[in-house]
Amino acid sequence: MKESEYRMMCDFLLRRMGLLLTPDKAYLIKSRLAPLLRKHALKDIGSIVEACHRDESSALAFDVLDAMSTNETMFFRDQYPFTAMREVVWPALVKEHGKRPIHVWSAACATGQEAYSLAMLIREAGVKPEMLKLLATDLSQAALSYARAGIFTEMEVRRGLPEKHLSRYFSRQGRRYHIDPILKSMVKFAHCNLITDALARSMSAHGPFDVVFCRNVLIYFAPEERKKVIDRLAHCMRPHGYLFTGAAESPEGLTSRWRAHLFCGKRYWQLM
Repeated sequence: MKESEYRMMCDFLLRRMGLLLTPDKAYLIKSRLAPLLRKHALKDIGSIVEACHRDESSALAFDVLDAMSTNETMFFRDQYPFTAMREVVWPALVKEHGKRPIHVWSAACATGQEAYSLAMLIREAGVKPEMLKLLATDLSQAALSYARAGIFTEMEVRRGLPEKHLSRYFSRQGRRYHIDPILKSMVKFAHCNLITDALARSMSAHGPFDVVFCRNVLIYFAPEERKKVIDRLAHCMRPHGYLFTGAAESPEGLTSRWRAHLFCGKRYWQLM
């Protein structure tokens, strides 16, 4: 891949998904896009770059965005956000809103483990499914298809999932684990790009949200785009809504302001 092609691809990824790549990441593009050569009958990475430059709305362009997405996730990842949700946030919301359904958004949900973890948490609290409106979104269509299926490998269910949850909410079929249909029905999956300025408008049918989980994705965005994403999330939330980010992430918006809360020495955030 020529240097000019690398710069062109970096520009495309920055504009379309907010991904900021440093000059030493050419190997990452090559390794992740190589499988697309056979699928689209192209001879080299440069051909992919040129095709995306000609038509940014093509099937190939969307496949590139899929391939460059980082879909690392696990059930109950880092544990403390889910414990804080169960012990502090959810009881406060139920007390405040009474019988109104509570809207929760798992943004950048990857293959769905975070969203299903939230559904399990609410079921464990004895809350009726209709009291929870749980939306899970991601940029990657491939990840969303996997999440919607609700079928996981043994390695996936053994990462972070308590044994009691595995036996209660999954059925084993061969080497795969199928999530409980009722739990599956509690989550609505949809495609979403967090860097679009129309985010609040596209999410208006699902919100406004009382809680947003947007964890371990902000670190991949360019600094200015990161601030814009935080403000877009704020515009999708109810006043004083709660935000959970990754442990190393903080919501530094351009216009939105947040109050930090501590739980087990870790921070989560509330819109001011």
